[in-house]
Amino acid sequence: MNSIIIKNLKIFAYHGVHNEEKQNGQNFIIDAIIETKKTAGYITDEISDTVSYSDIIKNIKKTLTEKSYNLLEKVAEITVKNIFNNFKDIKTIEFTIKKPEAPIKEDFDYVGIKIKRNRSDYI
Repeated sequence: MNSIIIKNLKIFAYHGVHNEEKQNGQNFIIDAIIETKKTAGYITDEISDTVSYSDIIKNIKKTLTEKSYNLLEKVAEITVKNIFNNFKDIKTIEFTIKKPEAPIKEDFDYVGIKIKRNRSDYI
Protein backbone atom coordinates (compact mmCIF):
# COMPACT_ATOMS: atom_id res chain seq x y z
CA MET A 1 0.00 0.00 0.00
CA ASN A 2 1.17 3.51 -0.84
CA SER A 3 -0.39 6.42 1.02
CA ILE A 4 -0.22 10.17 1.13
CA ILE A 5 -1.05 11.57 4.57
CA ILE A 6 -2.30 15.11 5.15
CA LYS A 7 -2.79 15.98 8.81
CA ASN A 8 -4.35 19.11 10.35
CA LEU A 9 -4.55 21.19 7.17
CA LYS A 10 -6.21 24.45 8.25
CA ILE A 11 -8.44 26.22 5.72
CA PHE A 12 -10.61 29.27 6.37
CA ALA A 13 -13.97 28.95 4.60
CA TYR A 14 -17.68 29.77 4.81
CA HIS A 15 -19.65 26.56 5.38
CA GLY A 16 -22.54 26.00 7.78
CA VAL A 17 -26.27 26.29 8.18
CA HIS A 18 -26.19 29.46 10.31
CA ASN A 19 -25.99 32.92 8.73
CA GLU A 20 -23.00 33.95 10.87
CA GLU A 21 -21.03 30.95 9.57
CA LYS A 22 -21.68 31.96 5.98
CA GLN A 23 -20.93 35.65 6.65
CA ASN A 24 -18.01 35.46 9.08
CA GLY A 25 -16.44 32.14 8.10
CA GLN A 26 -14.33 29.92 10.31
CA ASN A 27 -11.41 27.52 10.30
CA PHE A 28 -11.81 23.97 9.10
CA ILE A 29 -9.22 21.28 9.79
CA ILE A 30 -8.66 18.55 7.20
CA ASP A 31 -7.11 15.12 7.61
CA ALA A 32 -6.74 12.81 4.64
CA ILE A 33 -5.23 9.42 4.02
CA ILE A 34 -4.98 8.87 0.29
CA GLU A 35 -4.07 5.45 -1.05
CA THR A 36 -2.33 5.61 -4.42
CA LYS A 37 -1.11 3.22 -7.04
CA LYS A 38 2.62 2.63 -7.00
CA THR A 39 3.86 5.30 -9.36
CA ALA A 40 7.12 5.63 -11.27
CA GLY A 41 8.18 8.32 -8.80
CA TYR A 42 9.29 5.59 -6.38
CA ILE A 43 12.01 4.77 -8.90
CA THR A 44 12.65 8.00 -10.82
CA ASP A 45 12.57 10.47 -7.91
CA GLU A 46 10.71 12.90 -10.19
CA ILE A 47 7.68 14.87 -8.95
CA SER A 48 6.06 14.53 -12.38
CA ASP A 49 6.01 10.74 -11.88
CA THR A 50 4.02 10.73 -8.65
CA VAL A 51 0.90 12.12 -6.99
CA SER A 52 1.91 15.48 -5.54
CA TYR A 53 0.61 16.11 -2.03
CA SER A 54 1.14 19.81 -2.71
CA ASP A 55 -1.25 19.63 -5.68
CA ILE A 56 -3.78 17.69 -3.59
CA ILE A 57 -3.66 20.38 -0.90
CA LYS A 58 -4.23 23.07 -3.54
CA ASN A 59 -7.21 21.06 -4.84
CA ILE A 60 -8.69 20.73 -1.34
CA LYS A 61 -8.27 24.44 -0.64
CA LYS A 62 -9.85 25.41 -3.96
CA THR A 63 -12.84 23.15 -3.33
CA LEU A 64 -13.41 24.45 0.20
CA THR A 65 -13.10 28.11 -0.73
CA GLU A 66 -14.81 28.42 -4.12
CA LYS A 67 -18.37 27.75 -2.92
CA SER A 68 -20.29 27.72 0.37
CA TYR A 69 -22.20 24.62 1.53
CA ASN A 70 -24.58 24.04 4.42
CA LEU A 71 -23.40 20.59 5.48
CA LEU A 72 -19.97 19.14 6.16
CA GLU A 73 -21.23 15.94 4.53
CA LYS A 74 -21.56 17.81 1.22
CA VAL A 75 -18.18 19.54 1.65
CA ALA A 76 -16.49 16.18 2.25
CA GLU A 77 -18.24 14.44 -0.65
CA ILE A 78 -17.55 17.15 -3.23
CA THR A 79 -13.92 17.49 -2.10
CA VAL A 80 -13.23 13.77 -2.40
CA LYS A 81 -14.95 13.61 -5.78
CA ASN A 82 -12.82 16.51 -7.05
CA ILE A 83 -9.63 14.80 -5.88
CA PHE A 84 -10.55 11.62 -7.75
CA ASN A 85 -11.39 13.64 -10.86
CA ASN A 86 -8.01 15.38 -10.83
CA PHE A 87 -5.62 12.59 -9.81
CA LYS A 88 -5.86 9.35 -11.81
CA ASP A 89 -3.47 7.33 -9.62
CA ILE A 90 -5.55 7.62 -6.44
CA LYS A 91 -7.45 4.49 -5.37
CA THR A 92 -9.00 5.31 -1.98
CA ILE A 93 -9.48 8.42 0.17
CA GLU A 94 -10.29 8.62 3.85
CA PHE A 95 -11.25 12.25 4.41
CA THR A 96 -12.03 14.00 7.69
CA ILE A 97 -13.24 17.58 7.99
CA LYS A 98 -13.27 19.10 11.47
CA LYS A 99 -15.07 22.23 12.60
CA PRO A 100 -13.39 23.42 15.84
CA GLU A 101 -15.26 26.74 15.93
CA ALA A 102 -18.80 25.44 15.32
CA PRO A 103 -21.40 27.73 16.94
CA ILE A 104 -22.32 25.28 19.69
CA LYS A 105 -22.44 26.51 23.27
CA GLU A 106 -20.67 23.48 24.72
CA ASP A 107 -17.06 22.59 25.48
CA PHE A 108 -15.60 20.46 22.65
CA ASP A 109 -12.46 20.12 20.56
CA TYR A 110 -14.29 19.88 17.24
CA VAL A 111 -17.25 18.39 15.44
CA GLY A 112 -16.73 16.78 12.09
CA ILE A 113 -17.39 14.25 9.37
CA LYS A 114 -15.27 11.34 8.16
CA ILE A 115 -15.90 9.54 4.90
CA LYS A 116 -14.03 6.83 3.03
CA ARG A 117 -14.50 6.47 -0.71
CA ASN A 118 -13.02 4.31 -3.47
CA ARG A 119 -12.56 5.44 -7.05
CA SER A 120 -15.27 2.96 -8.06
CA ASP A 121 -17.81 4.92 -6.00
CA TYR A 122 -17.74 7.59 -8.73
CA ILE A 123 -17.90 5.47 -11.86
